[in-house]
Amino acid sequence: MALWDVFGRRLAARRDRQSGFAHELAVCAIFKNEARYLGEWLTFHRGVGVDHFYLYNDGSDDGFEAVLAPWVAAGRVTLTDWRVQPQVPAYNDCIRRHRTEARWIAFLDLDEFLFSPTGESLPQVLQAYRDAASVFVYWVLFGSGGHEVQPGDSVIEAYTRCLARAGAMQDGFDHGKVKDRSNYVTGWSRDGKSIVNPRKVKLQGVHGPREVWAGASVDELGRPPRHRTPDCDLPYERLRINHYWSKSLGEFRAKIERGSIANRTRPARNLARWLEREAMLNADRDEAILPIWERIKGQVTP
Repeated sequence: MALWDVFGRRLAARRDRQSGFAHELAVCAIFKNEARYLGEWLTFHRGVGVDHFYLYNDGSDDGFEAVLAPWVAAGRVTLTDWRVQPQVPAYNDCIRRHRTEARWIAFLDLDEFLFSPTGESLPQVLQAYRDAASVFVYWVLFGSGGHEVQPGDSVIEAYTRCLARAGAMQDGFDHGKVKDRSNYVTGWSRDGKSIVNPRKVKLQGVHGPREVWAGASVDELGRPPRHRTPDCDLPYERLRINHYWSKSLGEFRAKIERGSIANRTRPARNLARWLEREAMLNADRDEAILPIWERIKGQVTP
Protein backbone atom coordinates (compact mmCIF):
# COMPACT_ATOMS: atom_id res chain seq x y z
CA MET A 1 0.00 0.00 0.00
CA ALA A 2 1.35 3.44 -0.97
CA LEU A 3 2.45 5.75 1.85
CA TRP A 4 -0.14 8.35 0.73
CA ASP A 5 -2.91 5.75 1.04
CA VAL A 6 -1.80 4.85 4.56
CA PHE A 7 -1.76 8.55 5.49
CA GLY A 8 -5.15 9.07 3.85
CA ARG A 9 -6.76 6.23 5.80
CA ARG A 10 -5.36 7.50 9.10
CA LEU A 11 -6.47 11.04 8.36
CA ALA A 12 -9.96 9.82 7.43
CA ALA A 13 -10.26 7.91 10.69
CA ARG A 14 -9.06 10.86 12.79
CA ARG A 15 -11.40 13.37 11.12
CA ASP A 16 -14.31 10.99 11.40
CA ARG A 17 -13.90 10.81 15.19
CA GLN A 18 -14.50 14.53 15.62
CA SER A 19 -17.47 15.17 17.84
CA GLY A 20 -19.57 17.34 15.56
CA PHE A 21 -19.98 18.66 12.05
CA ALA A 22 -21.39 21.90 10.76
CA HIS A 23 -23.85 19.84 8.69
CA GLU A 24 -25.13 16.38 9.53
CA LEU A 25 -26.25 15.83 5.92
CA ALA A 26 -25.49 17.91 2.84
CA VAL A 27 -26.32 17.49 -0.83
CA CYS A 28 -24.04 18.26 -3.75
CA ALA A 29 -25.47 18.93 -7.22
CA ILE A 30 -24.47 20.55 -10.50
CA PHE A 31 -27.19 22.42 -12.36
CA LYS A 32 -27.81 24.34 -15.58
CA ASN A 33 -30.94 26.46 -16.13
CA GLU A 34 -33.01 24.72 -13.46
CA ALA A 35 -34.52 27.85 -11.86
CA ARG A 36 -38.05 26.53 -12.34
CA TYR A 37 -37.26 23.45 -10.23
CA LEU A 38 -34.74 24.69 -7.66
CA GLY A 39 -37.26 25.92 -5.09
CA GLU A 40 -39.23 22.67 -4.88
CA TRP A 41 -36.08 20.53 -4.86
CA LEU A 42 -34.46 22.59 -2.08
CA THR A 43 -37.65 22.75 -0.02
CA PHE A 44 -38.25 19.01 -0.24
CA HIS A 45 -34.74 18.05 0.77
CA ARG A 46 -34.64 20.57 3.58
CA GLY A 47 -37.88 19.00 4.79
CA VAL A 48 -36.42 15.48 4.91
CA GLY A 49 -33.36 16.55 6.89
CA VAL A 50 -30.74 18.05 4.58
CA ASP A 51 -28.83 20.81 6.38
CA HIS A 52 -26.83 22.30 3.52
CA PHE A 53 -26.52 22.34 -0.27
CA TYR A 54 -23.28 22.58 -2.27
CA LEU A 55 -24.50 23.75 -5.67
CA TYR A 56 -22.34 24.04 -8.78
CA ASN A 57 -23.69 26.38 -11.45
CA ASP A 58 -22.89 25.27 -15.00
CA GLY A 59 -23.40 28.62 -16.74
CA SER A 60 -27.11 29.12 -16.01
CA ASP A 61 -28.77 32.24 -17.40
CA ASP A 62 -32.41 31.72 -16.33
CA GLY A 63 -32.61 33.94 -13.26
CA PHE A 64 -31.67 31.21 -10.78
CA GLU A 65 -30.08 33.84 -8.49
CA ALA A 66 -33.48 35.08 -7.32
CA VAL A 67 -34.53 31.56 -6.31
CA LEU A 68 -31.31 30.86 -4.44
CA ALA A 69 -31.01 34.27 -2.74
CA PRO A 70 -32.97 33.41 0.45
CA TRP A 71 -31.19 30.06 0.74
CA VAL A 72 -27.78 31.66 0.37
CA ALA A 73 -28.73 34.42 2.86
CA ALA A 74 -29.83 31.78 5.37
CA GLY A 75 -26.50 29.98 5.04
CA ARG A 76 -28.11 26.88 3.52
CA VAL A 77 -26.46 27.07 0.07
CA THR A 78 -22.82 27.31 -0.95
CA LEU A 79 -22.79 28.33 -4.62
CA THR A 80 -19.81 27.65 -6.89
CA ASP A 81 -19.45 28.87 -10.48
CA TRP A 82 -18.50 25.81 -12.52
CA ARG A 83 -18.48 26.60 -16.23
CA VAL A 84 -15.30 24.81 -17.27
CA GLN A 85 -15.54 21.23 -16.06
CA PRO A 86 -18.33 18.61 -16.01
CA GLN A 87 -20.11 16.69 -13.26
CA VAL A 88 -17.54 14.32 -11.74
CA PRO A 89 -14.84 16.99 -11.21
CA ALA A 90 -17.49 19.09 -9.44
CA TYR A 91 -18.25 16.19 -7.11
CA ASN A 92 -14.59 15.69 -6.25
CA ASP A 93 -14.07 19.41 -5.75
CA CYS A 94 -16.92 19.28 -3.23
CA ILE A 95 -15.30 16.43 -1.33
CA ARG A 96 -11.90 18.13 -1.26
CA ARG A 97 -13.26 21.47 -0.10
CA HIS A 98 -15.98 20.36 2.30
CA ARG A 99 -15.04 16.93 3.67
CA THR A 100 -14.70 18.22 7.23
CA GLU A 101 -17.92 20.25 7.19
CA ALA A 102 -20.55 17.53 6.63
CA ARG A 103 -20.88 14.09 8.18
CA TRP A 104 -22.63 12.89 4.99
CA ILE A 105 -22.85 14.29 1.46
CA ALA A 106 -25.43 12.93 -1.00
CA PHE A 107 -24.64 13.40 -4.68
CA LEU A 108 -27.83 14.03 -6.65
CA ASP A 109 -29.20 15.71 -9.75
CA LEU A 110 -32.01 18.27 -9.75
CA ASP A 111 -34.46 15.64 -11.05
CA GLU A 112 -33.73 13.26 -8.15
CA PHE A 113 -35.56 13.41 -4.82
CA LEU A 114 -34.04 11.46 -1.92
CA PHE A 115 -36.25 10.39 0.99
CA SER A 116 -37.12 7.58 3.41
CA PRO A 117 -40.43 5.82 2.71
CA THR A 118 -40.62 5.18 6.47
CA GLY A 119 -41.21 8.91 7.04
CA GLU A 120 -38.07 9.20 9.18
CA SER A 121 -35.65 12.02 8.54
CA LEU A 122 -32.62 11.09 6.47
CA PRO A 123 -30.12 11.76 9.30
CA GLN A 124 -32.10 9.38 11.52
CA VAL A 125 -31.90 6.61 8.94
CA LEU A 126 -28.22 7.20 8.26
CA GLN A 127 -27.27 6.62 11.89
CA ALA A 128 -27.32 2.89 11.15
CA TYR A 129 -24.54 3.25 8.55
CA ARG A 130 -21.89 5.21 10.45
CA ASP A 131 -19.14 2.68 9.62
CA ALA A 132 -19.76 2.76 5.86
CA ALA A 133 -17.85 4.79 3.30
CA SER A 134 -21.06 5.25 1.33
CA VAL A 135 -24.69 4.15 1.21
CA PHE A 136 -26.06 3.34 -2.23
CA VAL A 137 -29.71 4.36 -2.70
CA TYR A 138 -31.74 2.77 -5.49
CA TRP A 139 -34.09 4.89 -7.54
CA VAL A 140 -37.53 4.56 -9.09
CA LEU A 141 -37.69 5.96 -12.62
CA PHE A 142 -40.64 8.24 -13.40
CA GLY A 143 -41.84 9.08 -16.88
CA SER A 144 -43.84 11.92 -18.38
CA GLY A 145 -47.25 10.42 -17.64
CA GLY A 146 -48.09 11.48 -21.20
CA HIS A 147 -47.87 15.20 -20.35
CA GLU A 148 -46.60 17.35 -23.20
CA VAL A 149 -46.07 20.21 -20.73
CA GLN A 150 -45.88 20.02 -16.95
CA PRO A 151 -49.30 20.42 -15.29
CA GLY A 152 -48.88 22.86 -12.41
CA ASP A 153 -45.70 23.92 -10.64
CA SER A 154 -44.80 20.82 -8.62
CA VAL A 155 -42.74 18.04 -10.16
CA ILE A 156 -43.68 15.69 -7.33
CA GLU A 157 -47.40 16.17 -7.87
CA ALA A 158 -47.26 16.23 -11.68
CA TYR A 159 -45.50 12.92 -12.26
CA THR A 160 -46.75 9.76 -10.59
CA ARG A 161 -46.29 7.24 -13.44
CA CYS A 162 -43.18 5.10 -13.15
CA LEU A 163 -41.48 1.78 -13.76
CA ALA A 164 -42.12 0.04 -10.43
CA ARG A 165 -40.02 -2.65 -8.75
CA ALA A 166 -41.43 -5.70 -10.55
CA GLY A 167 -40.99 -4.14 -13.97
CA ALA A 168 -37.57 -2.77 -13.11
CA MET A 169 -36.33 -6.19 -11.98
CA GLN A 170 -37.42 -7.69 -15.30
CA ASP A 171 -36.31 -4.76 -17.43
CA GLY A 172 -34.23 -5.80 -20.44
CA PHE A 173 -33.90 -2.51 -22.32
CA ASP A 174 -30.71 -2.28 -24.40
CA HIS A 175 -29.01 0.95 -23.37
CA GLY A 176 -26.18 0.60 -25.86
CA LYS A 177 -22.73 -0.62 -24.95
CA VAL A 178 -20.51 2.40 -25.65
CA LYS A 179 -21.31 5.56 -23.75
CA ASP A 180 -19.77 7.98 -26.24
CA ARG A 181 -21.92 6.79 -29.15
CA SER A 182 -25.18 8.47 -30.10
CA ASN A 183 -27.23 5.33 -29.51
CA TYR A 184 -26.39 5.20 -25.79
CA VAL A 185 -29.39 5.86 -23.53
CA THR A 186 -29.34 6.43 -19.77
CA GLY A 187 -32.25 5.58 -17.50
CA TRP A 188 -31.00 2.31 -16.04
CA SER A 189 -33.80 0.86 -13.93
CA ARG A 190 -31.59 -0.98 -11.42
CA ASP A 191 -29.39 1.94 -10.45
CA GLY A 192 -29.22 4.92 -8.12
CA LYS A 193 -26.92 7.37 -6.37
CA SER A 194 -24.84 7.47 -3.20
CA ILE A 195 -24.66 9.21 0.13
CA VAL A 196 -20.99 9.28 1.11
CA ASN A 197 -18.83 9.86 4.12
CA PRO A 198 -16.52 12.44 2.50
CA ARG A 199 -13.63 11.68 4.83
CA LYS A 200 -13.56 8.06 3.70
CA VAL A 201 -13.95 8.67 -0.04
CA LYS A 202 -10.83 9.29 -2.05
CA LEU A 203 -12.43 9.66 -5.49
CA GLN A 204 -16.13 10.04 -6.31
CA GLY A 205 -17.93 9.02 -9.52
CA VAL A 206 -21.43 9.82 -10.80
CA HIS A 207 -23.18 6.96 -9.01
CA GLY A 208 -20.80 6.12 -6.20
CA PRO A 209 -17.20 6.18 -4.97
CA ARG A 210 -14.47 5.05 -7.33
CA GLU A 211 -11.91 4.78 -4.56
CA VAL A 212 -12.20 4.93 -0.76
CA TRP A 213 -9.72 5.54 2.02
CA ALA A 214 -11.59 3.30 4.44
CA GLY A 215 -14.90 1.52 4.93
CA ALA A 216 -17.19 -0.13 2.40
CA SER A 217 -19.97 0.88 0.04
CA VAL A 218 -23.24 -0.73 1.10
CA ASP A 219 -26.93 -0.65 0.25
CA GLU A 220 -29.67 -0.16 2.86
CA LEU A 221 -29.37 -3.86 3.81
CA GLY A 222 -25.64 -3.50 4.50
CA ARG A 223 -24.67 -5.46 1.37
CA PRO A 224 -22.40 -4.43 -1.51
CA PRO A 225 -24.54 -2.58 -4.07
CA ARG A 226 -25.84 -4.71 -6.94
CA HIS A 227 -26.83 -1.93 -9.31
CA ARG A 228 -27.17 -2.77 -13.00
CA THR A 229 -26.95 -6.50 -12.27
CA PRO A 230 -29.58 -9.12 -13.18
CA ASP A 231 -29.86 -10.27 -9.55
CA CYS A 232 -30.53 -6.78 -8.16
CA ASP A 233 -33.60 -6.97 -5.89
CA LEU A 234 -33.94 -3.17 -5.49
CA PRO A 235 -34.17 -2.70 -1.73
CA TYR A 236 -35.57 0.77 -1.12
CA GLU A 237 -37.79 0.41 1.94
CA ARG A 238 -35.60 2.67 4.11
CA LEU A 239 -33.92 4.92 1.54
CA ARG A 240 -35.14 5.71 -1.94
CA ILE A 241 -34.74 8.19 -4.79
CA ASN A 242 -37.57 9.28 -7.05
CA HIS A 243 -35.84 10.02 -10.33
CA TYR A 244 -38.04 12.19 -12.54
CA TRP A 245 -36.11 11.10 -15.59
CA SER A 246 -38.09 12.78 -18.34
CA LYS A 247 -40.61 15.23 -16.81
CA SER A 248 -42.86 16.48 -19.63
CA LEU A 249 -42.29 15.31 -23.18
CA GLY A 250 -41.55 18.85 -24.33
CA GLU A 251 -38.90 19.33 -21.66
CA PHE A 252 -37.52 15.87 -22.33
CA ARG A 253 -36.93 16.59 -26.00
CA ALA A 254 -35.18 19.84 -25.09
CA LYS A 255 -32.93 18.04 -22.59
CA ILE A 256 -31.88 15.44 -25.15
CA GLU A 257 -30.98 18.16 -27.63
CA ARG A 258 -28.98 19.99 -24.96
CA GLY A 259 -26.60 17.07 -24.48
CA SER A 260 -24.74 15.59 -21.52
CA ILE A 261 -23.42 17.45 -18.49
CA ALA A 262 -21.37 14.42 -17.44
CA ASN A 263 -19.50 14.21 -20.76
CA ARG A 264 -19.63 17.20 -23.10
CA THR A 265 -17.69 15.42 -25.84
CA ARG A 266 -20.47 12.94 -26.57
CA PRO A 267 -22.15 13.22 -29.99
CA ALA A 268 -25.77 14.20 -30.49
CA ARG A 269 -28.23 11.76 -28.94
CA ASN A 270 -30.67 9.60 -30.86
CA LEU A 271 -34.00 11.13 -29.82
CA ALA A 272 -36.08 8.18 -31.05
CA ARG A 273 -34.16 5.81 -28.75
CA TRP A 274 -34.66 8.11 -25.76
CA LEU A 275 -38.38 8.41 -26.44
CA GLU A 276 -38.58 4.62 -26.69
CA ARG A 277 -37.08 4.40 -23.21
CA GLU A 278 -39.37 7.10 -21.84
CA ALA A 279 -42.47 5.24 -23.00
CA MET A 280 -41.47 2.32 -20.77
CA LEU A 281 -41.42 4.44 -17.61
CA ASN A 282 -45.17 5.01 -17.32
CA ALA A 283 -46.42 1.47 -16.62
CA ASP A 284 -47.30 1.93 -12.95
CA ARG A 285 -48.57 4.57 -10.53
CA ASP A 286 -46.57 5.38 -7.41
CA GLU A 287 -47.55 8.06 -4.89
CA ALA A 288 -45.35 7.06 -1.95
CA ILE A 289 -43.67 10.47 -1.85
CA LEU A 290 -46.89 12.51 -1.80
CA PRO A 291 -47.69 12.32 1.95
CA ILE A 292 -44.16 13.44 2.74
CA TRP A 293 -44.44 16.34 0.30
CA GLU A 294 -47.83 17.34 1.72
CA ARG A 295 -46.23 17.62 5.14
CA ILE A 296 -43.31 19.68 3.83
CA LYS A 297 -44.69 22.09 1.26
CA GLY A 298 -45.78 25.45 2.56
CA GLN A 299 -44.16 24.80 5.93
CA VAL A 300 -40.43 24.48 5.25
CA THR A 301 -38.34 27.61 4.74
CA PRO A 302 -34.60 28.06 4.27
